[in-house]
Amino acid sequence: MNEVEPRTPEWLEPLFPWQRKSVIVNGRRMAYIDEGNADAPPVLLLHGNPTWALLYRDFVDPLVAAGYRVVAPDCIGSGYSDKPRLDAAYTLAHHIADHVSLIDQLDLKRLTIVGQDWGGPQGVGSALQRLDRIAALVLMNTWLFTDYKGSFHTSATPWTTWHAPLIGPFFMKRLKVLSHGGPSVLSQRGMSEIEARGYHHVYNERESETVTLTWPRTIPLTRGDRGWADMEHIQSRLGELRHVPIQLLWAPGDPVFPIEYCTRLQELLPHAEGPACFERASHFLQDDRGPDIVAAIIDFLGRQSRGNA
Repeated sequence: MNEVEPRTPEWLEPLFPWQRKSVIVNGRRMAYIDEGNADAPPVLLLHGNPTWALLYRDFVDPLVAAGYRVVAPDCIGSGYSDKPRLDAAYTLAHHIADHVSLIDQLDLKRLTIVGQDWGGPQGVGSALQRLDRIAALVLMNTWLFTDYKGSFHTSATPWTTWHAPLIGPFFMKRLKVLSHGGPSVLSQRGMSEIEARGYHHVYNERESETVTLTWPRTIPLTRGDRGWADMEHIQSRLGELRHVPIQLLWAPGDPVFPIEYCTRLQELLPHAEGPACFERASHFLQDDRGPDIVAAIIDFLGRQSRGNA
């Protein structure tokens, strides 16, 4: 059963005025917003680590005004969703299953999935499970493969530090380097104190960072790593998306997923449109260049709609 959540804290309402709802997915409560006409074509906005639906705050009203229904969930472990303290709750397969459950329970059809960072493999993994419901995909600074690894993910710092048995939990859970850093540290436009608090406050509770520690450790670098088989399976099925319109939007200045990741996606998805590149943006490009990016998405979806008319 879908439930209405308590109102957003008063101090956050100017940034995030939409009513939160929740649904039980695979035994856990997932928070989300659902705006626009229920009969309009839905757009599912999927975030990555360590963000939540707040990352898409500049997307909601323009998409609704353009005639779309906007659904933006907080992945399990993030935002206002449940945060299990069990590392095993956060496999890629678990996250995909959670999004598939949301899609099914909301009965989303003619669906566009927008994914950035972990929202990419989670969104595409979900799409491959429900191809009959998918109208289009939009991918931003993400990856869907095991056969390319950039310098960030092979560096000693911070990557090895985050993976270390004792040091990793100390940095992530005690010092909160991602949950209370992340978007505010990498912001290219400059983030206000309220905006930074908006991202950080959902991880104020002690030991609430399990997902921020687990997600980096799930990025597979060698065969047998956690997440390798799931990502390899997604990569092996990308040919099934050949009839699905795909748009690539990229921030070349992203140190995590630089343009080389986009080049590999183009090789795997040769029919994809783009990339449209956004300067003055880093890893969290939705925050740096939100109005410009949502305008590009609306243009893309409008052209797909006119082409199918």
